[in-house]
Amino acid sequence: MQKIILILFLAFLIPFASFASEKTNPFGILTFLPWNEAWNNYMYKNETEIDKAVSLLKDLGVSTIRVDFSWNNIEREQGVYDFKRLDYIISVCQKNDIEVLGVIGYSPSWTGKQWNEPPPGTKPLLKFITTAVKRYPYIKYWEFWNEPDSPTYWQPQDDMKAYVSLLKAVYPAIKSANPQSAVLLGGLTRDGFYAFKSVLRLGGGDYFDIVNFHPFVDPNQPDGFHIVGGVLELFRKELQKYNLNKKIWLTEVGCPGRENTENCSWWLGPCQNEQQQAEFLKKAYACFLTQKDVDKIFWAFFQDTNNHFNSGVDSFGLIRADFSKKPAYYEYKKIIDEWKNKSTTDQSRQ
Repeated sequence: MQKIILILFLAFLIPFASFASEKTNPFGILTFLPWNEAWNNYMYKNETEIDKAVSLLKDLGVSTIRVDFSWNNIEREQGVYDFKRLDYIISVCQKNDIEVLGVIGYSPSWTGKQWNEPPPGTKPLLKFITTAVKRYPYIKYWEFWNEPDSPTYWQPQDDMKAYVSLLKAVYPAIKSANPQSAVLLGGLTRDGFYAFKSVLRLGGGDYFDIVNFHPFVDPNQPDGFHIVGGVLELFRKELQKYNLNKKIWLTEVGCPGRENTENCSWWLGPCQNEQQQAEFLKKAYACFLTQKDVDKIFWAFFQDTNNHFNSGVDSFGLIRADFSKKPAYYEYKKIIDEWKNKSTTDQSRQ
């Protein structure tokens, strides 16, 4: 049995050159550039630190970064919007030709709800969304909420009923504000296939343009990538069942990378050291970039967080908290550079 799994796994690791001819840059990364709050230990304290981060992102060569547009931070007081920090972030990204995927959520306290609960009505939310989308015509991709199938980010869990109900209102609002934009389904957890089935069963299939999935894999599980490949096939079959033709984005893929792994763990087990993180990243992209209909893959995260998660998750970054580069940064840059060189060569031959 182990031999069969190994053969399937090796077959799944199609050589890098087989996907390098794709024209659209598929490389993305999850960033926390808007973070400057007590709950995240003031991660980016000033514009100088944002500039430093964007410079490293530009050097890395990713096409797209995932950025929070937190309703509860932007509209702390009803009807009063503070976009100053995001204005600066989007401006710097635009100057550096970096696309932005804006993630819309979460409920402000004045709605009477917790941040991870849907608002009691749609009107204030849709007003916020319309304001944000019109303000940033540069942004072509919008994601509604993060991991709505997780009790951490969406309460109460109700088999996606409340989420789909809101999605049906949010989708036309985004399209009306910017008809050129694409709407992503809220990124589903690694166990999110059944939530996806519920979304389609509840009639949500016409209210997103791109499927969004977070396929975290245990680096110590030999057949982990093969299992995820099977889950992605289930997603494709479910889309076919409803005659839906949509691309898939993987907006969170990652694992820890720490210099010292003693007494360190995350939700899938023991932490990896920095070199193991780089090796895992290489395997992850070799696998996921060969998957049919997978359009973009985002590493999580760009930079280590400062005791925000209080676990190995704080060390998911490609760079450390002091902005120094880990081995995984260089590995990702190598993969992106090889893809770009191959893509350029293929286009010159046409």
